[in-house]
Amino acid sequence: SLVIFDIDHFKKVNDTYGHPTGDEVIRRTSALLRKTARSSDICGRFGGEEFTVLLPHTNQEQACYFAERLRKRIEQEIVKVEDFLINYTISIGVCEYKPYFESHTQWLKSADAALYRAKENGRNQTCLH
Repeated sequence: SLVIFDIDHFKKVNDTYGHPTGDEVIRRTSALLRKTARSSDICGRFGGEEFTVLLPHTNQEQACYFAERLRKRIEQEIVKVEDFLINYTISIGVCEYKPYFESHTQWLKSADAALYRAKENGRNQTCLH
């Protein structure tokens, strides 16, 4: 399965607290992702505040369990930078690989569409393709 997520309202974090604080939020997110992922999972920053996780031999139900564990961990995280205490959330899209996908690009687009739905539906949630 493929998981794609991004940090909700990340631009606001940068605009309000500055880019060094935004960088710390990215670092914390990466650390929590590493703690949540298995050694067989492939995690990466996809660009900006967006991340992807490839979960080999993982069905949609297991991928959702992973995504929700990660989402809840991040929701509980408090980033302290100088005098600021920052809570933040993520929105997540999950898509299990389907044999009818014509390319890996289609798989990525499907996961991204699920992420977009999570944002449209209010953020801080996981949506499936």
